[in-house]
Amino acid sequence: MSSLSELADQARLALSAALAPDDEPQRDLKRMKTMALKRLSFTRLEALRRLDELTTRLHLHRREGELLAVGRELLAYRFDGNFTRYGPVENVLALTARTATALDDSALAEACRSHVVAAYGRPDEWDARGWRDAMENRLGGWQVEWQEGNRPADDLGYTSAQLGELAFLGLWGGHGRWPLERIDREFDAKTAHLRALLKL
Repeated sequence: MSSLSELADQARLALSAALAPDDEPQRDLKRMKTMALKRLSFTRLEALRRLDELTTRLHLHRREGELLAVGRELLAYRFDGNFTRYGPVENVLALTARTATALDDSALAEACRSHVVAAYGRPDEWDARGWRDAMENRLGGWQVEWQEGNRPADDLGYTSAQLGELAFLGLWGGHGRWPLERIDREFDAKTAHLRALLKL
C-alpha cells in the first residue's frame, strides 16, 4: 500500500497536468495553483486547506473539469480519525460530488459521498459513536447559520466556507429546516455573491 507521501506525489503529478499552472492566464488562479501544487501534502493541514481554497476558486471561475480533477485525486486520501485535517478534504469531496452530479457523473459523485460517509458513519451508526446530537445539529444548518451571522458582507473566507458546508449538507440529502431545495438556493446565492465580489 502506498504511503501518504507517495499518494501526495502521485496527486501532484496528476494535478500538474490537469491544472497546468504555468499556462494559467488568471493571475489569482495561477498563484493558487502554484502554491497548492508546490507544497502539496496529505499530512499537513495547511496544504489541504490550500487545495480546499483552490477548489472553491475553481468553482467560482467555472472550471468544472479542473475542480473534478482535484476531487478525484483526494479520493486517495486515507482518513485516519483526524477530523480537523479531514475538514478541507471533506469540503473538496462535497463540492466535487455536487459538481459531478450537475454534470451527470454519478459514479464520481457517489465515490465522493461514500468517502465522507465512511469517515462519519451512516446515521444508524451515530448513536454507537456518541455523536448523533452533534451531527443532527450540523445537518440542521448550525454551522452555516453561525457563519452567516459572523461574516462581513464582503468577506471571501467565511462565504467560501459556507459553500463547503452547504455542499456537505447536500451530501446527506438535506435535513429538517435545510431540505435540498433550501441548500441549493443558498449555495447558488453564495456562489453569485462571491463571483460578484471577485468580479467574475
